[in-house]
Amino acid sequence: MNLGRCPVCHSRLHLDALVQDDAGRELLALLAKLDRSAGAALVSYLSLFRSKTRDLANDRALRIAQEALELAPINALVAALAQTVEQMRSKQQAGGFKPLANHNYLVKVLDGSGYCQQDGDIAALPDDLAHLPKGQRRTQVTAALMNIRDTDW
Repeated sequence: MNLGRCPVCHSRLHLDALVQDDAGRELLALLAKLDRSAGAALVSYLSLFRSKTRDLANDRALRIAQEALELAPINALVAALAQTVEQMRSKQQAGGFKPLANHNYLVKVLDGSGYCQQDGDIAALPDDLAHLPKGQRRTQVTAALMNIRDTDW
């Protein structure tokens, strides 16, 4: 199925070619689930990982997108992604930009802007919660919820 022409290079885009690669298909599905602003911010952020001479591989783009989406709630993440892209674009124009290799800069933006501050008094859940059997996960979640510190009832 022909989608038309690429707005950048004017070559023909074919939807069937885009979804031939498993990672490309998963990346498209991930982006399709996001609202317009979140999808645009994430795609712009992904472009920061691409070098001037090479395209970003679909499997790497998918991994980067999944990692970024796990960093913060989507409403906070969109603002941080936009700020990161804006700051990196200004560095790029000044000539002091190298493609990003990790999410450290985004994490600093999230931390510095207070996007990642934990809300409420609920204790943090263990990182290895997914590896526990269902009954033990329920016990861990209940324990974290019931561990309410300094609550004035």
